[in-house]
Amino acid sequence: MLFRSAGIAKKNWRAISRSRSGTIKAVASRDIASAKRFIDECQSNCPYSVPPTSVGSYQALLERSDVDAVYIPLPTGMRKEWILAAAKHGKHILAEKPAALSADDLQEILDTCKQHGVQFMDGVMFMHSRRLQLLRETLNSPNGIGRIKRIATQFSFNGDQEFRTKNIRSNSTAEPHGALGDLGWYNIRMILWINEDRKSTRLNSSHE
Repeated sequence: MLFRSAGIAKKNWRAISRSRSGTIKAVASRDIASAKRFIDECQSNCPYSVPPTSVGSYQALLERSDVDAVYIPLPTGMRKEWILAAAKHGKHILAEKPAALSADDLQEILDTCKQHGVQFMDGVMFMHSRRLQLLRETLNSPNGIGRIKRIATQFSFNGDQEFRTKNIRSNSTAEPHGALGDLGWYNIRMILWINEDRKSTRLNSSHE
């Protein structure tokens, strides 16, 4: 059920193994050798009793009858195509962030998933944590921190020369929103959540 042997997918491999309600049946990549390497590496650290099957194309994975849901960590620039394809094949979808390149693209994704009766979830992990409920109670409590007047936020890491030249996140075609769609996405999403998605709130956010 995994699309592409992306690094972030390794964390989801482990999470699924601990879910008690799901298992990984197949891993798809651009070629079968890449999918097999990913499976072998993950099996060495977190083995499944029945190793997933390596699949040499995304389309072949969607056509499998033993796959109910797919996790799609493809670059943002190519993700919409495969989210729509997965929905049309009746697969539930967990996709990485940002959810789409534009609001229109996201609406098309949501409409297609609704049309085909499948669930769509984004991969912003903290949005699905029970800790947010407790944080909301604190923010809204009359004995809490009071009215929020300003938010200053930064999320960064030191990207070396190899990162700048070879990492997929430095490719403007694959990741058109660059740092804003990668690290900055977390800042923006958390700010919107804190302010209950009030677009009129004036905010000061910095990111690298």
